[in-house]
Amino acid sequence: MTAKFFGKSSSKNPMLERLFFKLLPVQLLIFAMNFVNTIVDGIIAGRYISERTVGVIGLFFAVIGIISAICSVVMGGGAVLSGRFIGTGELEKTRGIFSLCISLAVIIGLILSGICFFFPEEIALFCGADEGLKESLMNYSRGYAMGIVPMFVAQQLGSFLQLETQSKRNYMGVGAMIVSNILMDILFVTILKLDVFGLAIATSTCNWIYFLVLVPYYFSGKAQMKFSFSNIYWAKTLELIKIGSPGALLQVCLAMRDLTLNRIVLSVGGEAGLSSRASMGMITGLFVAIAVGGGTVIRMLASVYVGEEDRDSIKELIRLALTRLMAMMIFAMVLLFLLSGAMSSIFFKDKTSEVYIITKQQFMIYTLAMPFILLVQIQTNYLQASGHNIAVHISSIMDGYVSVVVPAIILAPLMGVLGVWWATPIGILITSMVYVVYAIVWTKHVPRNVDEWLLFKPGFGVEDKDRLAIVINSMDDVIGCSETIQKFVSDHGYDKKTAYFSALALEEMAGNVVSHGFIVDKKEHDMDVRVICKKEGVMLRIKDDCVPFDPVERTDLLNPEDPTKNIGIRTIGKIATDMSYQNMLGLNVLTIEIDQKAG
Repeated sequence: MTAKFFGKSSSKNPMLERLFFKLLPVQLLIFAMNFVNTIVDGIIAGRYISERTVGVIGLFFAVIGIISAICSVVMGGGAVLSGRFIGTGELEKTRGIFSLCISLAVIIGLILSGICFFFPEEIALFCGADEGLKESLMNYSRGYAMGIVPMFVAQQLGSFLQLETQSKRNYMGVGAMIVSNILMDILFVTILKLDVFGLAIATSTCNWIYFLVLVPYYFSGKAQMKFSFSNIYWAKTLELIKIGSPGALLQVCLAMRDLTLNRIVLSVGGEAGLSSRASMGMITGLFVAIAVGGGTVIRMLASVYVGEEDRDSIKELIRLALTRLMAMMIFAMVLLFLLSGAMSSIFFKDKTSEVYIITKQQFMIYTLAMPFILLVQIQTNYLQASGHNIAVHISSIMDGYVSVVVPAIILAPLMGVLGVWWATPIGILITSMVYVVYAIVWTKHVPRNVDEWLLFKPGFGVEDKDRLAIVINSMDDVIGCSETIQKFVSDHGYDKKTAYFSALALEEMAGNVVSHGFIVDKKEHDMDVRVICKKEGVMLRIKDDCVPFDPVERTDLLNPEDPTKNIGIRTIGKIATDMSYQNMLGLNVLTIEIDQKAG
């Protein structure tokens, strides 16, 4: 028998690992695509307009940061709430959160579009543009405004497509967006000579294209997430904002940091320093996409596992992030270091120029921060999913502003523009210690084990002795696990009938998955089984990543006049006190509850 059992200590979960790396590529692309478009804009600006135009785009990053912050409130809060409702099996409430997110995205998007379009002069002054850059930044603001609404809505749609396991559509949308941005930049800038306004129009156009690729799925009839005015979960608006605000606070702090550092860079490095910093913001986004995309997946999955109070899966999730994901980040760090010169020459082709030299130096220094950027993303997204919002706020303020700006203020007068570059790795190292300090304060001592470091609250989940976790790979495993479960339930004081029914439920349902689900395709499959002994009875939760199959619906549809058909499912339907099913994130999740009949 090859089944794996674990109780007191977590064990590797192949299905969770596959799910993690199935969700990750989409999140990487969603985050990286904006930077690919920005890189294209930067190349076109630097080579076909002027090097100083790269600085104009860099100044506008502060506005983009604030817009992203507001968007992240909706997206982050929606992801956590929908994850929790998925964890508790409440699909209608998940749909209500979807309708709420789309509604808020449209309303807020319209407001921000109006501000950027009708008040461009105020936007330019806010960004710190001097008279020489003011007009260009105003034009960029007007053009960018036209794509804010589709960008807001598309980001919400893309996030929920992850729940629907529609990764291919996300890939199509990202691909269409990148290709269209390149073509539109060429059309509006090099052919129509619209300069910086053309760059912004190109970005807005590709936002609309991305939206138009994603939205048809939600009208196809296949989507589980359905928009409905009557189902908008308005009552959760304040809770959504509360949950999403820590991530937004980080984005606002980052925008304020951009404004402050841009002024410091201008004072010690001039326009060359400003253009250099802007190019860094464009390129490094591709490399830190691993951190931000991975953090998003952690928040998404951790929210589900928090809803299920599944301590084992939370531990495995963090282990994956600190090992496999960290290895990817270190590879990206080495790659950026080796390519720092090539990356600089993309924007500034004169390798003897001041702007090229300081840009190359900046890239090399920045690589030192990358592993800690991932660490902070793991920490803050897990804290957000688990409800430790105070720690997230503190981390956001430190990461977004204080820990970088203070070193920059100290070092810039001593080292010039290099002092600003060194402030980033110093600052992110300081921020990474926030979690450690918070854990010590929260537990009131230095954490002594993994559970304490993960800040599990008293009563969270089930005691180790009351739960059994199993990974099943074959029918032999099913038979062996059935015997183990029967003994496990009996040892907890339940009578023989309850123990037998628990084992029978597992054997019938898990056997059905192995017999039919495992052989449908040529993919590798596993089944994750949890048996929990509670005061009110025994709960079995069976997860698999096979094709969707709803045994609860099948039980309801069975013909009562043919008692011999699907006898296994029919039997479990009768002995179970409650049985529920859902398919989200590409997983079938069947929960069976059997009343306690303690002896």
